[in-house]
Amino acid sequence: MKEKKKILIGTTGGIAVYKICDLARLFVKEGFSVKVMMSEKAAEFISPSVFQAIIHFPVYVSGLPCRDENGLDHLNLAHWPDIVVLAPATANTIGKIANGIADNLLTTVVLALPETTPLIVAPSMNVNMWENVFVKENIKRLKKRKNCYIVGPVKGSLAEGRKGRGRMAEPEEIYKITKRILGV
Repeated sequence: MKEKKKILIGTTGGIAVYKICDLARLFVKEGFSVKVMMSEKAAEFISPSVFQAIIHFPVYVSGLPCRDENGLDHLNLAHWPDIVVLAPATANTIGKIANGIADNLLTTVVLALPETTPLIVAPSMNVNMWENVFVKENIKRLKKRKNCYIVGPVKGSLAEGRKGRGRMAEPEEIYKITKRILGV
């Protein structure tokens, strides 16, 4: 029997985090093994128990005690997946990862990923943040990582009511790109 592909979803504190429930559901329905890690801010937008009900695995939340008896959750999570999907990816988290800052579980796991593990980053932020020179530089830095794919953002209505580029790519698009990268 063919082994299930393993997907680790990392969510950050952007309003688009609610869309990731649909993304997780698409992966589970397709037969992927899915785990979710959330920043503390993401857990303020949506309860980890919602993801747990969808994926049937414990959800890892930055700032909560490690579940690994060795205290090495970040290393075990970094070596578990076939691919990591970081969505929504806020300017804050993108900046931390691009600059090697590992100050929570999510950023630590992403920085501990083997370069052979594909990383999909789906930015989501205000249009002015997306157009900020520092964010642009951080995206360039992320692109230097082998197997890093930036998906979006796209133009559309943003949470604050403005229109522009900054909206996270739709879950269906992230799903299709993930499958293509995995070759399934």
